[in-house]
Amino acid sequence: MPDPHDSTPPSDARRATWLRTSALAWTLLAAALLLFLFLGDVPERTMFWDALFDLGHVPLFGLLTIAVLRLIRIRRPLMPPVAAWWTAFLVAIATGVATELIQFLQPNREPSFTDLARDAAGAAAFLLVAAALPNVGGGATPVRTRRGRFAAIVLAVTLVAVAGSELAGVVAVLTARHRAMPTLAAFDGSWWERRLIEAGGGSVLTPGVRPGHVAPDFREPLARLELKAGTYPGITIREPYPDWRGYHRLVVTIVSELDSPLPLTIRVHDRWHDQRMADRFNRSLTVAPGVNHLVIPLEAIRQAPDRREMDMSAIRGIIIFGYRLESPVRVFIGPVRLE
Repeated sequence: MPDPHDSTPPSDARRATWLRTSALAWTLLAAALLLFLFLGDVPERTMFWDALFDLGHVPLFGLLTIAVLRLIRIRRPLMPPVAAWWTAFLVAIATGVATELIQFLQPNREPSFTDLARDAAGAAAFLLVAAALPNVGGGATPVRTRRGRFAAIVLAVTLVAVAGSELAGVVAVLTARHRAMPTLAAFDGSWWERRLIEAGGGSVLTPGVRPGHVAPDFREPLARLELKAGTYPGITIREPYPDWRGYHRLVVTIVSELDSPLPLTIRVHDRWHDQRMADRFNRSLTVAPGVNHLVIPLEAIRQAPDRREMDMSAIRGIIIFGYRLESPVRVFIGPVRLE
């Protein structure tokens, strides 16, 4: 029953209650988004999850910017729409700068200008949509013409597409990696392999170079691997195709022009690797002069960790390296494949 002493019209009272509730809801949304930004992390450090998490800056800051915009429209309804849009954008950018600076204090995280650019892209993209659609912008649309609204939507989509180009590239790499199976690395200079193969310890990998003495009928691709003198010169196949179940052998092809055998080491680890040497597969390889097809049973890899079994569905890395080389050496490495 209405209070006879309350002179506020019922409609105004309901509107005031709605505004307070709406302001609280948008405030809670903004706070939740910021909390996720500070505390959220990827389930595993892989190319895909890192790229997906990085792309998440776009919708995260887009929603944050819309939340700020709606709060401005609720608390300052007389502010001109263009001023409200710019205020929301600048608040989002300032928040992005602050979150990147705070990462100096967070372990295992570091500030990134690219992430800040994604923050700006998300804020701008969502504001452009809000500028064209009254329901998103809180009832006011700075862009009023049909052509202007279309241009705003196209620009918003373009910003999101550019921000998502890294994830698209990673998906393309993983798709090519899948199609190459059972070859884990061909060392043929493929565009996608350049994203997965790294030379370390000062070593240099040059695809498409063959030693002169290889028989003409040897048609497998080869890459020259120049191992520098040092403790661990070698190459890393980062994130090879992860599921090795259903295969029995890992075969590594290495061609040597040396006059004497060369000792190398191969290491394989999975997603659960705890960085202990005993928690991965390590084996010494003897590379004889000429063509070597070095065969490793996958059962030996599966049984290698000392307190568990290797997860053969989640292999994360292969490293082939020399140990404490006193002088530079050169070999030619060919396909690494499963059989």
